[in-house]
Amino acid sequence: MSQIETVLSRLRERFPNAIADVCEFRGDTTVIIPREFLLDVARFLRSELRFEMLLDITALDWLPKEPRFDVLYYLLSLEHNTRVRLRVPLSSWDTNVPSVTAIYPGANFYEREVFDLFGITFNNHPFLHRLLLPDYTTGHPLRKDHPLGYEPVEFTHTYAEIQPDKPSAVPPPKPRRLIGSVGGAVTEIPLTLTEPATPWSGTQSETLLINMGPHHPSTHGVLRVALEVDGEKIVNAMPDIGYLHTGIEKNAEYKTYLKAIPLFDRMDYLGTWFNNLAYCLAVEKLMQVDVPERAQIARVILCEVARVASHLIAVGSQAMDIGAVTLMTYAFREREVALDIFEMVSGARMMASFFRFGGLALDLPAGFSDAVRAFMNMIPGRLKEYEDLLNKNPIWIERTRGIAEYTAEQALAYSVTGPLLRAAGVKWDLRKVAPYSGYEQYDFHVPFSTRAKADVFECYLVRMEEMRQSLRILDQALKQLEKTKGQPYVTSNRKVAPPPKQELQTSMESLIHHFKLWTEGFMPPVGYAYAAVESPRGELGFLVSSNGTNMPHRVHVRTPSFANLQTLPLISKGYYIADLVGIIAMTDIILGDVDR
Repeated sequence: MSQIETVLSRLRERFPNAIADVCEFRGDTTVIIPREFLLDVARFLRSELRFEMLLDITALDWLPKEPRFDVLYYLLSLEHNTRVRLRVPLSSWDTNVPSVTAIYPGANFYEREVFDLFGITFNNHPFLHRLLLPDYTTGHPLRKDHPLGYEPVEFTHTYAEIQPDKPSAVPPPKPRRLIGSVGGAVTEIPLTLTEPATPWSGTQSETLLINMGPHHPSTHGVLRVALEVDGEKIVNAMPDIGYLHTGIEKNAEYKTYLKAIPLFDRMDYLGTWFNNLAYCLAVEKLMQVDVPERAQIARVILCEVARVASHLIAVGSQAMDIGAVTLMTYAFREREVALDIFEMVSGARMMASFFRFGGLALDLPAGFSDAVRAFMNMIPGRLKEYEDLLNKNPIWIERTRGIAEYTAEQALAYSVTGPLLRAAGVKWDLRKVAPYSGYEQYDFHVPFSTRAKADVFECYLVRMEEMRQSLRILDQALKQLEKTKGQPYVTSNRKVAPPPKQELQTSMESLIHHFKLWTEGFMPPVGYAYAAVESPRGELGFLVSSNGTNMPHRVHVRTPSFANLQTLPLISKGYYIADLVGIIAMTDIILGDVDR
């Protein structure tokens, strides 16, 4: 009996009346349950069946069908390397479902996003407010009856929720104010705090609420953090996001599958290749399309070069935020060589849109292997140079070691993946545990920490070693690439790939098929498929839902930055304002990846 069969058997045994149905499609298992059983089933899955992580929560809108909504919960057991999806149907006139934040703290941001974009209420959520859009926004953008449109985004949080240790020992609540910038002018924004941050000791004492970002060089784009501080020490840090929200998931519903590819370059703009690869893998899974070996190898090479380039910026920006500005200029110097490779391949340095369903847009150009080999030969010496600058630098060690400490249990509870999870001692990398694009044939190690707690320094060490492991993969992949010279770079499956150009001159049928493929696209079967890759920031997964038409019914992206960011209040509490810039850099968030 397989592990998933064991899980289903245990669920049926424990909840004989809760399982409405079980759907198997494209290798994914979805268990349909009524909302009344959600908390009990989720608690059983976590405590008894060892599903330690809630990877994602999203929703589907099936207007005009009833029940109109499906709320999807994607759970992962690292211990058994098993995944299961829970599906809770909701009618259009009753969009309430229990919050699972008490079981999986990482559900916080996910539930707020679904509440914001779908209007589904999660009862007993500790802070159920809009996440990406202002509170005064009308409607919920990802509902099918909500048109495409644009609304200005302003500060969305004007309050913080503080729970005292001893509620009975506090004085009457006092209004507090957040100093912020609205419309370019400094102003005071009222905040509603029910009680002080610390127990009442008989002496009048107040914490200060200040604003950091979104226009701040150390918030890595457009992140705003509402900070509550006691002197220089952080009491609470509330991330306020949505300033870069481009509505990519909504826009994808109005494109054919192929024409949606360039949208996803714009999410993680330091890992554009991973965005496109994960989307292509999901559609290929949905359509059951095979990818030629040469294309698989090319995908691995381009992604590993991109991983190195992304980690260079992660390490360089982290060093710059702490004061080592020189390292950032060095990192950009090396990254330029990687961008030269991308430009050689696609003509674009960042937004390549080069991957296609079933392979690549074009074959790799002459000189590609030499350029990648030169990049590989350059990087080891430069990494050694970085380590000589930092590893024994007393200022660097003082500002990173023991800062933003967290445990593996906390990382799992908050849905953290990628280097942040491995820095906490969890050896989990999708390239090893769930290989894609032929990663199972490459020999490389997964760097992870052996310390009891992760911190800023451990995350730095993990990323440095991951770059070296990427070079090992690149060396093996280049050798394999030479053996595939002259072989196809795209699938021969005419459902997703156009006919060869030479056929267009002699075959009217091929010409018509070519025209219809580019104008109308293709129509996958009804259903949804999920595919994920190991991006530089963690698990990047695409859920692509098809209703049988030529445009996606829904494209939802599980981005690692979104999950990793919600740990900020946890990992920054008790440290100093000066530490916060290094803590944000440690998470390596990309705001396009967060906001989408």
